[in-house]
Amino acid sequence: MLRAYLNYGLIASVVVWAAIVGVMAYRLNESPWRWAFIGLVFAGGLTVAAILWIKKYVDRQTNATDQRSQE
Repeated sequence: MLRAYLNYGLIASVVVWAAIVGVMAYRLNESPWRWAFIGLVFAGGLTVAAILWIKKYVDRQTNATDQRSQE
């Protein structure tokens, strides 16, 4: 359980944050800040994508190092 939290806790917190900001953007009907909030939601999505990409990259590097050490 701890390992799953450490692996995906940051992703979950960014998703929750983006959802809250998305709700706030939805409620700002005619405000000039609405598009800024929508931009923040997209930035949160890009952050999640970047975290997953970095995680995959680190896992590949770890696997390559393990394979080299076994040879």
